Amino acid sequence: MSRLPLCLLVLLAVAVVICPGHAYKAPEAQVRVFYPKGFEVSIPDAPGISLFAFHGKLNEEFDGLEAGQWARDIPSAKKGRWTFRDRETKLNQGDTLYFWTYVVYNGLGYRQDDGAHVVTSYDNQ
Repeated sequence: MSRLPLCLLVLLAVAVVICPGHAYKAPEAQVRVFYPKGFEVSIPDAPGISLFAFHGKLNEEFDGLEAGQWARDIPSAKKGRWTFRDRETKLNQGDTLYFWTYVVYNGLGYRQDDGAHVVTSYDNQ
C-alpha cells in the first residue's frame, strides 16, 4: 500500500471526527397548559439524553441565564418524554410562560434559550 492513500485515509478519518455532519441541538420544548391550573413542559426521549432541566418565569422575561420562578432538573424520562410538571400554578389566557431548557446529551450540555409560550387555550378542554 502506498503512503498517499494511507495519508488520505487518516485525513478523512480526522475530518469525520472534527466535522461529524451535524451538531446536536436541544429539542424544542412542548408546553401544555391545563384548566383550572397546572402546566407541563417536555421534550421527547432519545438515546443519549441523560438529563433535562427546565427554568421558567411567568409574565416576566429572563435577564440572562437566571434560575427563574421554576428551576428543576428532571433526572429520567417517563412514558417517552422528559417532563417538568407544575400542578398548582394557574395560568390565564394571555399569560406568557418564558423559559429556557438544558439537555445533557452524550455527556455534553445543550440549551434551548428564549422560549416563550402565550396561553391561548387549555390542553384539557
